[in-house]
Amino acid sequence: MLTEAQLAFYLENGFVVLDSVFNSSELAHLQSAADELLAKSGPVHPDNPRLQIEEEDADVVRKIEPIIDVVPALQELVFDERMTSPAAQILGEDVVLFEDKLNYKPPRVGSPYPLHQDYAYWQDYTDQLVSVTLLLDDATEENGCLRFVAGSHADGLVPREDDHPKIIQFDVDASTSVGTPGAAGSLVVFSCYTAHHSYPNRTEHGRRAILYTYNPISVGDTYSFYKGRHTQKCRDWVESFGTNR
Repeated sequence: MLTEAQLAFYLENGFVVLDSVFNSSELAHLQSAADELLAKSGPVHPDNPRLQIEEEDADVVRKIEPIIDVVPALQELVFDERMTSPAAQILGEDVVLFEDKLNYKPPRVGSPYPLHQDYAYWQDYTDQLVSVTLLLDDATEENGCLRFVAGSHADGLVPREDDHPKIIQFDVDASTSVGTPGAAGSLVVFSCYTAHHSYPNRTEHGRRAILYTYNPISVGDTYSFYKGRHTQKCRDWVESFGTNR
């Protein structure tokens, strides 16, 4: 559970870091799961709908989404109280999974991500959404840790008028963002309205992180509808790719 001080920090800033929540043996198990996910998610191909690939290197995976249908350990993690409790405490009730992904932020080519609010992508669904990020590797300023604009969650969704309505280019100043470095095993918890971004990883070590977003159980379980269709698309593509080779 969040302490009173941690909860107060989250409510004021829209994010909070919880240090060293998972131990080294648990991390080793989940790091192996991340490797297994990479091996089992289908060919590294620009048309693979489960993968995002680095622009600088077409052979390197940037992100995999969804993930819980591929590796059992990642599905089990969804229900771990250390993942669900922060979201449940913030939202005031039990929670269910809304979205799942694993960011790899690979060494040397791990690309930056521009300033955005997650809810800009999720406007067809509830805005009672809290993301819980488990750092599988140490996150540092040098390898592109998450950066948040403190307090940006307070005003809801920022208006957008540019050609990419999901990326913030006005009204919120990325130069004021705060980095959230943390040791492997730590959690970074943030609101769907908190503006955030990351710098590139130019180190020799990757920065993997599991991100699960939760919504209150009273809102309903939309995962099967929201992510289920995409999961089936991913499976169909892999099957079609193998058949057409």
